[in-house]
Amino acid sequence: MRFFSDIHGNGPALKAVLKEIDERRDVDHIYCLGDMLGMGPDSNEVLEMLFSRSDVSMLTGNHDEAILALAEGEEYP
Repeated sequence: MRFFSDIHGNGPALKAVLKEIDERRDVDHIYCLGDMLGMGPDSNEVLEMLFSRSDVSMLTGNHDEAILALAEGEEYP
């Protein structure tokens, strides 16, 4: 099991992390602890990479929640 967080839309960094994890044989599940979206330019790519895997569970972070609120036309506290 491995944990990571605060990707913030950085596709190349996530690719590198997932590559290292995939090269290991002792990781059966990955937990992303939020802030997948945000400051980096690759938020869509980051989500595609994470949602395409069956071995990843995700929690939303404050940046993710803010973007979801914005998309719904809601205020984010």
